[in-house]
Amino acid sequence: MNRESFSDSGMVGGRARLEGSAAVRSGVAQQRTALLTRRARGWELGLPPYIDLAGAARGLELPAVLAIGGGKGGVGKSLLAANLAARFASAGLRVICFDLDIGGSNLHTYFGIHQPAATLADVVVLERCNLLECLTPCGVEGLRLVAGGRDECWALPYGIEGQVLRRLAQQILTARSQCGADLVILDLGAGSSRHTIDFFSLAHLGLLSVLPEPTSIENAYLFLRTLMLRMAENVGQRLGVPESAVHLTKEIVAWNQAEKHGRSGGYADKLGMLADTYPGLVQQIREALRGRLVGVAVNQARNQKDIDIGRSMEVIGERYFGFPTRFCGWLSYEETAWKSLRNQKLLVLDFPKSGLARKINELMRAILTHLGF
Repeated sequence: MNRESFSDSGMVGGRARLEGSAAVRSGVAQQRTALLTRRARGWELGLPPYIDLAGAARGLELPAVLAIGGGKGGVGKSLLAANLAARFASAGLRVICFDLDIGGSNLHTYFGIHQPAATLADVVVLERCNLLECLTPCGVEGLRLVAGGRDECWALPYGIEGQVLRRLAQQILTARSQCGADLVILDLGAGSSRHTIDFFSLAHLGLLSVLPEPTSIENAYLFLRTLMLRMAENVGQRLGVPESAVHLTKEIVAWNQAEKHGRSGGYADKLGMLADTYPGLVQQIREALRGRLVGVAVNQARNQKDIDIGRSMEVIGERYFGFPTRFCGWLSYEETAWKSLRNQKLLVLDFPKSGLARKINELMRAILTHLGF
């Protein structure tokens, strides 16, 4: 399999809808590159130290990366990943969707296909094939799936080790040069495990899917807290001051656990308080936090109060944790979601005129804007 797997036949109309003439397409590409370039320094600073950006992963060879997480299971991450991927591809982008729900991958089910023979585990764990060989067509022109693979393939003796994560990051970051992908979507697993947080930090836009219920919102904030602290450690590693970064994160955690009476502000405020103690480090951590964008999508909204949760999270994400945060949209509560999954079809294809499909389209357009397309 090669780049022609994203056959240009049928793609021209989609690209015309998205970008117009060749001159406009060039302008859009430059706009996207300029947007990512402005954030590039901070984005690189916040990456895990095992991720190497040397060589083909730099500049125009880098695809836009969208990661979908949330910290809690059952919040609609895979529903969003599969259906957004289909809509992006229909709009004219070449899209690769990675199933990174390690230990519970089932994204292929949303596309109505069986577990492919060649999977991501075969590439990065067993090393018996390359990325091109595990790109699976999904019935939508311009869209390919990389299935996660069987659980036992990821059951390594000492957990998911650094070399595996390094190889995985390399496949994601070189998906443009290897496969011609414009956009990579990462469907992450539940929880705030180290590798889940790491690959959320890899995204130019990390989308939090939340339900309008206390446990989901609490888990989303825990996810952001873990992400912030992990990125502070990443910055320390990249700057060669890992011990200072560890001390800084311990001070932030201790401050949060202390008696809260009379205390105001959030983690970002405490980070600012430490600027005199760790002047250069704090400045670089702030740049790393600003180097990526956090999006919020509220799933299963029933009323305006549910929708307003997204706007509140936009404010809190920025003020409390220091991430540029945008409320990207909301999905209505409808039975079409479970009906399409039962039918093993994409919702946007099974129920294209449903309110839920329209909301996915709106969410898709907001994300395109935030990624600079």
